[in-house]
Amino acid sequence: MEDLFGFWARCKGDQFVHPDDADVLGSTAHSFNLECLPSPFTGPLRTAPVVLLFIAPGFDPYDLDHAKQPQAQAWYERQRGGDEPLSTAAEHRTHYGWWTRIVRQFGITPEAARAEVAVLDMAPYHSKSFHDWPLLAALPSARKAVDWAQSVLFPAARAGDRIVVCLRSAAYWGLASGSAGRVFGEALFCPAFTRGGFMRHGPMREQVRAAVQKRVAA
Repeated sequence: MEDLFGFWARCKGDQFVHPDDADVLGSTAHSFNLECLPSPFTGPLRTAPVVLLFIAPGFDPYDLDHAKQPQAQAWYERQRGGDEPLSTAAEHRTHYGWWTRIVRQFGITPEAARAEVAVLDMAPYHSKSFHDWPLLAALPSARKAVDWAQSVLFPAARAGDRIVVCLRSAAYWGLASGSAGRVFGEALFCPAFTRGGFMRHGPMREQVRAAVQKRVAA
């Protein structure tokens, strides 16, 4: 059976839609900006000891020009292999600004996080504000992300082999509704979070910070 990385290997760097998603996106109204390149995950997802779950990449006008550049297309294709570190400012200016803000809440530096943290989005297409919840069940790429998370990532986190922190849409990832503030097994964390993906202050936040700091070298 084709895994998440095999699925994305069939999407080339200059393709704006995964071939399996084309029919759904072509026949259904949605708010995705398909002039941007798809970004299902970033960072070394195959092996990263810390994985952060989000719903979809955001949108900035920078993404439109970036998507047209051959070096950017090559960067996206490398990222979809699951082995590349998180972006540098030179590779993707706005993505670098976003992820460096996100990882600081764990008390680790961007330098340490770049090769140790990965981000997995459920939907791979950029949008300014996500409203396409009904589409997730129909979109092959979203189903593939959830299937891989549930079959590979979550068991590893429950066993303590990896740390997974859900920072958006826990119920859609298959975590129990009302699960905010819970940890499943050893290290599948579902803290209370803001819409922007920042953990709310409280005991769970401190527990997650301590776990991540223990796993990621300063």
